[in-house]
Amino acid sequence: MDIKRLIPKDKMDIDSVNKLKTLDINLIRPIIPDLLEWTEDANWPITKEIGKLLLPLGNELIPHLRKIFVSDDDCWKYSILVKLVKNLPESVLSEMEADLKRLALNPTEREKQELVNEEAAEILSLLQ
Repeated sequence: MDIKRLIPKDKMDIDSVNKLKTLDINLIRPIIPDLLEWTEDANWPITKEIGKLLLPLGNELIPHLRKIFVSDDDCWKYSILVKLVKNLPESVLSEMEADLKRLALNPTEREKQELVNEEAAEILSLLQ
């Protein structure tokens, strides 16, 4: 099976996400970056479902999330924090503590405008 055929085609493609949910998580690993692209906007219908799909990957998501955190797409940072990161287990959040502190305590002006700092601070509070 060509897993790339199941990458969502648009922000409404819940059918593809539901098909992905039926597969072994190992099959999904190669398309993690492609799936994360569909979390760029917290208002897209598939964003929340992709977050749920990716949750079991836990620590494996960290390098991918860090790429988002250092990008200039502040809307995506907010979306990924709200729809995925805050639902990760505490052990994974602990591994990302430095990233979350940077977003919460030293945000850019644009990150502040998108409320990235507030969401990161809320997530950090879960670690205490």
